[in-house]
Amino acid sequence: MQPSEDASSSVAAGVADGLSARIAEVRRALSAIRDPELDETVTAMGFIKAIEIAGGAVGVTFQLPTQWCAANFAFLMAVDIKAAVMALPWVTSADVVLRDHFAARRINEAVERDLSFVEAFPQKAEGELDGLRHTFMEKAFLARQHAVLDALPKTQAPSPALWTIADLEDLSRLSNDLAEPVARYLALRRNLPGEAAFVTARGAPVEPAHWQVHARELRGTAVTMAANAEHCRVLAAANQA
Repeated sequence: MQPSEDASSSVAAGVADGLSARIAEVRRALSAIRDPELDETVTAMGFIKAIEIAGGAVGVTFQLPTQWCAANFAFLMAVDIKAAVMALPWVTSADVVLRDHFAARRINEAVERDLSFVEAFPQKAEGELDGLRHTFMEKAFLARQHAVLDALPKTQAPSPALWTIADLEDLSRLSNDLAEPVARYLALRRNLPGEAAFVTARGAPVEPAHWQVHARELRGTAVTMAANAEHCRVLAAANQA
């Protein structure tokens, strides 16, 4: 092989490595995007089908488990995907494509033009999606709280209703089983006021006398979200078969 060929091969390898690094960077950014109904990431659920990069232009193709997934959920994910990609300092444009969905054409056009949900669906939308996003954030908060309580040693005392955030942090440092669910829960808990570790989705302290009712609400929310997520995983796996 001639020296020039060696140099060309080295340059090509460097370009390929740089492209792989940027694809990995985009995927890391997308790993922060969650299905609003499931509180699961779009990467973990296998929704991201392709990432293409040409200079500062990034293309992301995603697909939901079924073509009949709610248009508002699909729109939220498409908007969040574009925002996450555009937040990368080297990105100059982001083309987000939802495929195999009944509203794909309208959603893709709206996201490309930075339209709101009402602008994208003027005949059907009842309003913007801030309220829906907030509702699912509250459900995610309750489900994450349940995950922490479910991982606690069953002999813990006093009642979790009396714990502070500092108590929970101290306990998580002593238990590998608690570290991950506590970190996920506190990422949302810190957005609410007060120092109580476990509060309602609106941030109100839970009185010890009402703890059992609160715990049942947590369990019901967590079970429903877990069942929905598993159903979506089965559908997604079937699409890949």
